[in-house]
Amino acid sequence: MAEPLNATFFAFRKREKAGVLLRLSVAFALMAVALCVGFAVLFWSGLSELIGWYGQVIQASASNDTEALAQIGMPTGMFAVLPGMLLWMLLFYILCAAYEAGALRWMIHGESVGLMGLSLGAPTWRVYATYWIWFLLYMALSIVMSILLMTLMGVLAVSSGDPTSTLIALPVYYILQYGLMIYFGVRFAPAAAASIARRKFAFFDAWTVTKGRFWALLGSFLLLWLMYFAASIVLGIAWFATMLSGASIDWTAMSDPARANEAVSGMLQNYLQSLMQPQSWAIAGALWFVGLIVAVLFYLGSYGINARAAQAGLEEGKIQAAS
Repeated sequence: MAEPLNATFFAFRKREKAGVLLRLSVAFALMAVALCVGFAVLFWSGLSELIGWYGQVIQASASNDTEALAQIGMPTGMFAVLPGMLLWMLLFYILCAAYEAGALRWMIHGESVGLMGLSLGAPTWRVYATYWIWFLLYMALSIVMSILLMTLMGVLAVSSGDPTSTLIALPVYYILQYGLMIYFGVRFAPAAAASIARRKFAFFDAWTVTKGRFWALLGSFLLLWLMYFAASIVLGIAWFATMLSGASIDWTAMSDPARANEAVSGMLQNYLQSLMQPQSWAIAGALWFVGLIVAVLFYLGSYGINARAAQAGLEEGKIQAAS
């Protein structure tokens, strides 16, 4: 019988050398901030136009000014920012690959190389290639499922003669689609970890690694997601409780559509005004920082689950490290 994975908190186990994942995360955060600052400096004119346009849309929407909304055109700066955004995304995902590779190398092999654990060596590019395989598989599944949905709806419409009968296909379609996404997502989840463990690109070896481990891995991921969801709910409540503290709303007006629109519009205006206050910026910054820490812990936890699965694959002889 296979040894229990106990993978949910594998990333946070006490190891021989302390602080490696912390330093790696700090390096990742600093590099991400540098990328954001560089992007803002290079494309500030276009960004400022987009921010101004977005502010106008929000204000017009809050005041329910349909005439102002109709007069607001699309900002031309968007076309200058879009190529820069694509370049930023390319660099950011390479940085994410370096972060994941650094975390996996430490958890699986006990290695920490490069700038505080970040490196552009071969492991990073293997993880980056894994991202592209994930993207292509997602696109392929989306195309196949779209064709299946159209075929199913067409068959039901022709066989029943009632176009509304096609609506019964939607629940079946979504159950099948998300069931397949969950199953294959879990089975291939340790793809990057398998490449790090084998020291060669080994995306599809994840299928071998997860053989007989599906329910254990699904349980670990589910528990991690539930904790992340709970933390997000708490942060969301803290955000709205703070930002809407001065934006009162008359709930008794909700029974009257005309008064309800007026009440909601007034609340949105008060909310926008609260966002302009310096104390709101400080609170937003603090909540953003806490949210960033929660997100990093979540991703490290995910890497840890995958690392433990790949490590178990090595121990059980399912996969072998390249010589």
